[in-house]
Amino acid sequence: MADATDVLVVVAGVPLEVEDRFGTALSKLAPKEGVKLAILDACGLHQPYTEEYAQSVYEKLVSKLKTRGGTREFLLANTKLVFLFLHKLEGSHTVLIDRFGVEALVSPLVVPCLRQMPLETDGQRGHLVQQMIRAARRAIRHARKMLYAIDEELNGRENKTCLLLPPKTFGKDFQRVMNRVYEAAANSEDTRSFVESLKSLRLHRDGRHYEGSGRLVFMSPSKSGPRHGLAPVWGDSHEPSCVVRGRLRFGASYSPRFHYDCPLRPGSSRRFPGCHRPRTLPPHRRHANVAPNDGIR
Repeated sequence: MADATDVLVVVAGVPLEVEDRFGTALSKLAPKEGVKLAILDACGLHQPYTEEYAQSVYEKLVSKLKTRGGTREFLLANTKLVFLFLHKLEGSHTVLIDRFGVEALVSPLVVPCLRQMPLETDGQRGHLVQQMIRAARRAIRHARKMLYAIDEELNGRENKTCLLLPPKTFGKDFQRVMNRVYEAAANSEDTRSFVESLKSLRLHRDGRHYEGSGRLVFMSPSKSGPRHGLAPVWGDSHEPSCVVRGRLRFGASYSPRFHYDCPLRPGSSRRFPGCHRPRTLPPHRRHANVAPNDGIR
């Protein structure tokens, strides 16, 4: 495990014509900005993003994360994750946000007039690389500021923040949380304004606790209270995303023992989506332990 926290950067959608040139330039930029280039993945400039492409990049990320080591308790504890992608304007980037937007801080690289930009000459390709490097520098610098704010929320306000809610178990309203984080990253929003905006999302509540689908109430134990579970590690009977989402949220690490206690009313459903497959609790259970990665105990 690394001695200090590493900010890992994944870049997707790099045009094939400038893959090597951009990769060289970004490798020089990364240490100056205090980050590490983990993955650079190419894609045809006019080729839309697909779920297959998103999954391919995710698998490369998992392979990279597995090399970081760490004990069961501290796996990925010293890791922050930023996912950058070339914004192509036709809307296919939503598959990337859906795939990476829970565990990573996702931000677009916006290049003006990208669709009309020719790449036939060396000078034209060099111009695109310059534009992408400028966009990457801006995105990385703002991402580092956002990661600091998100870390404070996850580890200083975990009992109050909406950022740790389990996506599938909480239900469709979690999309509003994801959208708010992405918009703040994409628009280089002031981090204080971003944090304040989380309080105005108007998610359903039962008193001071968030209330999700099926009127399920998410009560989190205090730091000194019981935290029974521990997020899975590589090699457990879980999907890789269960491991990553059990350790990282919106690019920052959080306690792998954090969970919500959700009271179960008489007659309410005991069936939950689970982190990688549905889970049904026995009828006598009066509450469910739900982790941020949707793991159920």
